[in-house]
Amino acid sequence: MVAQKADARLHLPVKLPLGARGLVTTSEHEVWTWLRHTFHDHVVMVKVPVSRFTLSRDGEEQKSMQWLELLNGVYTTFTVCTTDGKVVGCVDVPGKRGLSTANRELKEDLLSDCGIAYTVVRSTRLPTGNAMRAAFLGEVLVDQIEEDNPDTPIGGDSGFHAELDAFTKQRCKPAKKRR
Repeated sequence: MVAQKADARLHLPVKLPLGARGLVTTSEHEVWTWLRHTFHDHVVMVKVPVSRFTLSRDGEEQKSMQWLELLNGVYTTFTVCTTDGKVVGCVDVPGKRGLSTANRELKEDLLSDCGIAYTVVRSTRLPTGNAMRAAFLGEVLVDQIEEDNPDTPIGGDSGFHAELDAFTKQRCKPAKKRR
């Protein structure tokens, strides 16, 4: 009798009470489209767990397992990587409830320690593509600097640099250099 009850629990129903749903919200889709345009030469992946592209530096297997367990279920909305799979930055799009401070700080610290840029953006307040590329890739386009103020020498205090600095200070925690 007990074996029959256990056996009955193991069988999946013929028709599961589940249906398909979209992978991203409308707001996330707007950011995704913008990221794909901004990082046209990269791959923009959706909702990848951070444990997929981070690795414990600790040699102890038990501590590594604890870190993986802690990070289980932690993901970013978008992960930007090179075409050969190297992650260059992660973006979160807060939902209706926002993003908890603890969750954000965990990702900022973890990704910064790994040398990966991280930011939070809203579809209604996107930075310029050049500012985002500069924050994630370190790119500064000479043409853009000269367009903003042709009399400002390269490296001077142009509007582009002011915008980039404001975006970086407000939204991005600088990635620590790898040791």
